[in-house]
Amino acid sequence: MKKYIMLLLPLFVFASQIKKIEYKGLIHISPISANAIIGITPNSQYDIKKIDNAIKALYNTGYFETIKADYTNGVLTFICKEKPTILSVETQNVSEDLKKLLKENNLFPKKGEILDAEKIKQIKKFIEQYYLAKGYFNTAVKIDVLHQTDNIVKLVITVNKGHRVIIRDVKFVGAKLPKSELLDEIENRPRTFWSALPFTNSGKLNLVKLMEDRQNLQDYYYNLGYLDSKVSMPFANTNLDSYFADIDFKIHEGKRYIVKGVSVDYPKNIKVKLPELKLKKNKYFNVSALRKDIEDIKHAFMDEGYAYAKVFPEIKKEKNYAYIKYKVIPGNIVYIRNVIIQGNNKTLDRVVRRNIYLAPGDKFSYTDYIDSINALKRKGYYEKVAIKKVPVSKDKMDLIVTAKDGLSGTLRAGISYGSYTKLGFNLAVTEKNVFGSGQAVSASVDVSAKNSTYKLSLFNPRVLDSKYSLNTAIYKSTFDGISYTSKQTGGYIGIGKMLNRFTNADITYGYIHSKLSDYNTTEYVKPDSIKSYITLGLSYNNTDDYFFPTTGVKASVSTQYAGIGGDEKYIKTIAKTKFFYPLTDKTYKTYAVLKYRIIAGNIIKNGYLPIDSKFYLGGAGTIRGFSWYTIAPKDSEGNLIGGKNEFVTGPEISTPLNLKSRIWLTGFIDYGAIGENKLNITRSSYGFQIDWITPMGPLSFIWAWPIKSEKGDDLQRFEFSLGASF
Repeated sequence: MKKYIMLLLPLFVFASQIKKIEYKGLIHISPISANAIIGITPNSQYDIKKIDNAIKALYNTGYFETIKADYTNGVLTFICKEKPTILSVETQNVSEDLKKLLKENNLFPKKGEILDAEKIKQIKKFIEQYYLAKGYFNTAVKIDVLHQTDNIVKLVITVNKGHRVIIRDVKFVGAKLPKSELLDEIENRPRTFWSALPFTNSGKLNLVKLMEDRQNLQDYYYNLGYLDSKVSMPFANTNLDSYFADIDFKIHEGKRYIVKGVSVDYPKNIKVKLPELKLKKNKYFNVSALRKDIEDIKHAFMDEGYAYAKVFPEIKKEKNYAYIKYKVIPGNIVYIRNVIIQGNNKTLDRVVRRNIYLAPGDKFSYTDYIDSINALKRKGYYEKVAIKKVPVSKDKMDLIVTAKDGLSGTLRAGISYGSYTKLGFNLAVTEKNVFGSGQAVSASVDVSAKNSTYKLSLFNPRVLDSKYSLNTAIYKSTFDGISYTSKQTGGYIGIGKMLNRFTNADITYGYIHSKLSDYNTTEYVKPDSIKSYITLGLSYNNTDDYFFPTTGVKASVSTQYAGIGGDEKYIKTIAKTKFFYPLTDKTYKTYAVLKYRIIAGNIIKNGYLPIDSKFYLGGAGTIRGFSWYTIAPKDSEGNLIGGKNEFVTGPEISTPLNLKSRIWLTGFIDYGAIGENKLNITRSSYGFQIDWITPMGPLSFIWAWPIKSEKGDDLQRFEFSLGASF
């Protein structure tokens, strides 16, 4: 009978009606919102399953620690205890980089956020893994929850970095190749005497790099022709008492294969210009060359519109020989359905679009695709540029163009220093992208011990979205040269035309009123003169970046005819060319950029030719290692009078020290020649330079030593500049 009564009680309860619903302990959500969540309404029948589901629904909102339900006299009451709210977050020994990563992964606690115990565990695990990946073992992470009130807490995140593990030895078990060669391919190498120096092997264990080391070793063997080689997962035997580690790689080398034949198999009805293949017959097999061939062949077919082309290598091994066939599956010719612009909160869509060489209805072209990316990068006012290919169908695709606006406008007040110009200050208001139109306006004041310039300029690269440009400026300047002081007031206006995506032509008219003083010679100087001139110019630029190009050519030639009225009468021609060629390693990754520049100038005198319009060498723009403007012909009294001919050339090699921070190291050799009627004065130098794009502007440090100099030359072993282009 007792058992029966127990069954009757729930039956009686289930038959009851809920007259009213109440809540206790709600803070972050209102009773109205809670009613919408639980799915139970007054006057409904009491149902234990529905109440259970209601409790689960409330709990799943993430606001509550505990929830209970009480049913008394027809009133259903939910008794809730909410999780506390975070008032503030304090960190100790947490780097800014780590904070940034936590925020990017949506893990860093925020003020006003509900305390989540599971998230606290995730934060702790993330920080431990972060430091472990950097080689810090036994990192201690403590997260204290300090209650300010019952429902408000303060979080204190404290990190005590663990110890770095020093690599004592690395063994390559089963390898026949020299150990020194294999060590060169990995990041985790034993500590040496030189490990304390910057930019050298630190000798510290890096677990993230350890996995990359295995792949690098495997690729190294493949690049040497060991097609059957196998590098096992590395084993790091770590002693956490002494914090030393020994690393073992097990390696099976196998046979070394020579390429005996290379062919490309594709439908012969397709007309395509195949690239020169990197894999060569009778040479050892090289997997990096294979991968490069695959990319180059694919790009060749993509240039013909086959945007989804695929290339599969077939490798047939016979004895010690390998036969490679590249099997091409071109797919269909693909046309552009739509070009979608995003990320340009400021720049107008049409400004972005005019630098994209693929439009709706066009057949896809890989060359046009890459040229579009590079054209956007050359503008210099986009923080991020990317073009994503989105397949729509077998023969259609959309292009998603991301042109994220950077800081195109600046109000800069600061200092500058040049070894010749000395300490100075500058104030400049510059906008390279006025109202998102791509036009540039600048007003600047630049004053130093040697010169002062006040300038207002406007440049419109595409007037009314046409292929024509407009460039105009007015300025006033003073320059304290070696043998004279020049004061100039003038301006110019020019129009140009874009001949193709890389080439521009322009014509400019200018007017300058010059006053010369403090000169030591009267033979080449008029104290007051007028210059009225026309300049014809032609420029070419197909490089891939605004600040640090890695490939392409920058070239320009201009001829200035002075003598359209005024006092000065001469023809001045200057030609400049700079080549950029990427140097790649055996995996075809760019590790440095080879540069070569040529500057040539000539002046034909038709009348008065002032000394400040002639050529002078020396300084960062011409021959580093010599003071600015100190290399030139002299008169009988030893005064510099400038030259009518100049020639500057020299190679450079640059490598990135830190791509993220945009820091590059450059080694160079400079050679220059100058003279009146022939290039009879020559100088040369060598050195290295560090360039860094800082928020204040480009910063350059130059160390240079002369190769050829003469007695009396003004040498300059070190110079730096801040806030000027280099």
